Amino acid sequence: MKTLFNRLKPSSLFLTLGFLLFSTMSTMQSCSASFDQMGLDNITNIGGRLTDLMAKATEPYGKHESAVTKILTDLTSAADHAAGQKSNKDIAKSWNILKNELVMPFFDRWKAKGVLDKDVVKESVGQVGKSLDAIKKAELAKKK
Repeated sequence: MKTLFNRLKPSSLFLTLGFLLFSTMSTMQSCSASFDQMGLDNITNIGGRLTDLMAKATEPYGKHESAVTKILTDLTSAADHAAGQKSNKDIAKSWNILKNELVMPFFDRWKAKGVLDKDVVKESVGQVGKSLDAIKKAELAKKK
């Protein structure tokens, strides 16, 4: 190997190393998730509507039942979209955790009790907001 480097002129050596570096970086980029505008739109559109709806849990559930059904459908669609994207397993998992472990139990509790205490609502909205922020940061961190 040492003789190979001794034979190459400095410009040839840099050209070879540059090509090797370029090839490696190109291959690595194809393995990472690429930017997905629909994924970012999903988090932006659903996020505000979801937390606004959750804040209304101090009112009777029946008054907002259709909105709950709609937002759950939208969450399912967003999770399905994320799962269908290449190299996007972590974001898809985050959508499912948001839906199944935070949002659905909240709505189930709201439905069972009819109305929820404002402190419970405030805590739940905060947790969901943090989860939404994490998903948004992950979407924005993808290569454009």
